[in-house]
Amino acid sequence: MPFHAFPPEVAAEAVCAVVVAYFPDDGFVERLKTLIPQVGKLVVVDNTPTQGCAQQIMALGESDGRIHLIENHRNAGVAAALNQGLEHALQIGCKWLLTLDQDTWCYPDMVTSLLQVHEACKPKAAVIGGNYFDAQNHQLKVPADGETECLEQKTVITSGSLVDVGVARAVGGFREDYFIDQVDHEFCLRVRAHGYRVVISRKPVMEHSVGRPGGAWLPLLGILPNHPPLRKYYIARNTVVTVVEYWRREPDWCLRRSVRLLLGLLLMSTLEKQRLAKVRAFAAGFMDGVRRRMGPCWRE
Repeated sequence: MPFHAFPPEVAAEAVCAVVVAYFPDDGFVERLKTLIPQVGKLVVVDNTPTQGCAQQIMALGESDGRIHLIENHRNAGVAAALNQGLEHALQIGCKWLLTLDQDTWCYPDMVTSLLQVHEACKPKAAVIGGNYFDAQNHQLKVPADGETECLEQKTVITSGSLVDVGVARAVGGFREDYFIDQVDHEFCLRVRAHGYRVVISRKPVMEHSVGRPGGAWLPLLGILPNHPPLRKYYIARNTVVTVVEYWRREPDWCLRRSVRLLLGLLLMSTLEKQRLAKVRAFAAGFMDGVRRRMGPCWRE
């Protein structure tokens, strides 16, 4: 029987959501409230070094036993936090892991919509990304109208992705040596390399912003986020590593990503604030990518 034949509360039991928190804002708990009724378990992994979100989460958890808080007391990186959520999903026997950023607004029917997409798209996909409304450019990621309920993708972003737990375990989980940035793209490419599909829903299921305010929007290439220097380091390093590892299998994706990286360098060096610091961080990341110097940035 397909998932859409089940009541939402039954379908929810198959899904464990993981939200990675890092200095979350005041709206964090309100965003979680729209998610909690949709899933069987919610894992919040707090990467905030000090004064994390424990009190806020515990207040929610007192009235709902579905919430599980993991406090790292340090920035363990996005990939490590996602793997902690994946491990918890495996332990409690969930079929699906829903990965989310802390600033994403989930629509009330998000989970059931993604499960319906899984049932509708043949052959079945191992990663179902959620279409989203971008609050910065006021556009949907992909057109909502079409003959099919999903579109084939090379990669999708972390937030709003429904991941087959068994497949994630089989391919090795998320790469912790990436720390942050490109973790989602590398994971999707690895899933595809193992013969599984990656798709995105046509139906919008969330509101999500890519990057920070002030990023430039380019036709075809999308928004180039206005990130601080340290993020530029990780973007450059991890993009280099991903392109080198996958250019034979995914040449078109790697070409677009390389062009995007170079355009980002051009715009950051001419239009953004902190240009010198960002260019230096970018160059350091590029060279560390060539050298395969991975893990947390030693320059922090």
